[in-house]
Amino acid sequence: MFAMTGKLHTIQYLRAVAATLVLISHALLYPLTGHVLAYGRLGWLGVILFFAISGFIMVIVTGQESFDPLGFLKRRIVRVVPLYWAFTGVAALLALLAPGLFKTTIFDLGQLGLSLLFVPFYNPASHGLHPLYKLGWTLNYEMFFYVSFALLAVFSARRRALALTILYVVLATIGSVLHPAGAIPAFYTSYMPLAFVAGVWMGIWSLEGALARWVPRLAGPLLVTVVLGLGIGFQRDIGVVEDGLSFVALLAAVLALMALSVAFEAKMPRFSILETLGDASYSIYLVHIFAVGAIAGMALKLIGTENDVLVAAILLAAIVGGIGAGLVLYRLVERPLMRSLRPRA
Repeated sequence: MFAMTGKLHTIQYLRAVAATLVLISHALLYPLTGHVLAYGRLGWLGVILFFAISGFIMVIVTGQESFDPLGFLKRRIVRVVPLYWAFTGVAALLALLAPGLFKTTIFDLGQLGLSLLFVPFYNPASHGLHPLYKLGWTLNYEMFFYVSFALLAVFSARRRALALTILYVVLATIGSVLHPAGAIPAFYTSYMPLAFVAGVWMGIWSLEGALARWVPRLAGPLLVTVVLGLGIGFQRDIGVVEDGLSFVALLAAVLALMALSVAFEAKMPRFSILETLGDASYSIYLVHIFAVGAIAGMALKLIGTENDVLVAAILLAAIVGGIGAGLVLYRLVERPLMRSLRPRA
């Protein structure tokens, strides 16, 4: 039976992959604005992977029985809120002092308050359900999942997973059938929360030893699932949240990849760079948009997009810059901050 005695190296690798996919998708946005499929799906895949990993980890750290919901929420808040609030504050200040820097961000006190409270709203600047710091939409889902998970803390892991499954499936069904117009119901009735509950089931099967027993026997079909899921998910260029088939396909690919990674953890080689990137994935996610905008956005404005070699070099520099900025933030801010706050949490 699998027991969480330390970090799962393969999960760290997948966190690194998820952060890099989101970063690449945002870098590609600059030269490929008119080609949604070319960059959009990479970001969605990264987010789905992040959400599934989050569901998996929450089960691993809380175990198969009940847990203390207040302590759980306190630890989650300490992990997520300080850096996100800091970046929201920076974005708000820049939008106030230098509004020309942003295309989809404006300074608005109402938006700022809702963003800090993780309350979804329609943002006229971005034409979507985005907080003031646009990347925070994923954290709105994260906090929703954490609260849902904590409210079911009194139950065993299996009953908790079953309740979450029913809740999220009902919400997704309401969204796909009724298409609610309000920002809050529209946000929470999307398909995206299903990625969390899928990760929760993966965590349960890992704790129960089912992955270790069955995945080696099903390695071939699981690899096929990864390939087919990615193929279907990237072929249908009509959005992910609104497109159930593409979402299911990408989620199936993510779950198959996670199952293989966890089951073969002991046989996987160690890649220290991927472990480091996995550790820094939250910092990379939060800060990369500034580095990518500064490098790719400004450079491509100056030279245009006609020279493919130059564009590729700039995109590579933007990707490296985004990763580098995330590593610096992690080493200098996130890691020391978490070490100082965790004993109190």
